Amino acid sequence: MRGIAHFLSIILHPIFILPMLIGFTFLTCRHLFIFSSLEGSVTFTVYTIVSALILPLVGMIMLKGLGFISSLEMPTKQERIAPLLITGLFYIWLFYNYYKNGDVPTPVKVVTLGSTLSLFMAFFLNNFSKLSLHGVGIGGLVVGVILIGLKWSFGYVWLTANLQVHNIICVSVAVLLGGAVLSSRVYLGSHNLQQIYHGVLVGVMGQILALNILT
Repeated sequence: MRGIAHFLSIILHPIFILPMLIGFTFLTCRHLFIFSSLEGSVTFTVYTIVSALILPLVGMIMLKGLGFISSLEMPTKQERIAPLLITGLFYIWLFYNYYKNGDVPTPVKVVTLGSTLSLFMAFFLNNFSKLSLHGVGIGGLVVGVILIGLKWSFGYVWLTANLQVHNIICVSVAVLLGGAVLSSRVYLGSHNLQQIYHGVLVGVMGQILALNILT
């Protein structure tokens, strides 16, 4: 069971949540991804992969190699300071480039800003309580999927030209996986229920604030 719990904690690590949300946006809102040039499309793809995933992940690996964090789970409040700050700076830079690019769809800007706001709220609250960063990620993931599905999509995720999945199924899968991950964090003794709830609340608030700011 501990092996399964660790596996779930890894595959839905908070660092993967923003790329997942952007990927979900592309799959369910392809009609919004209309770039004025091939260069714009390539630039968007590179910015997304590098800033939302590669650079934050490399930064965390380097911090671990230098001994600033003991593992990618960052078990103590002190270990979280540098990774949160570094990742937050990359997210700000990514959102800035999205915001000034008129071709980038609004839902992508919303989930990016929402993730950034949640991250910095978690950074601030980390000084007072060890809230669950997995909770922050799961809260943002579930609310992000719901908002995108309700406001911008046609109700389906297009996996192929002939294969589509209803957004209700996607939301259900996100909720079930999120529940499994958060239960795993409690099972492993990484967090108590209060820290889980606080993390989820921060993730939810970030996405809702972003939606109200940008729409």
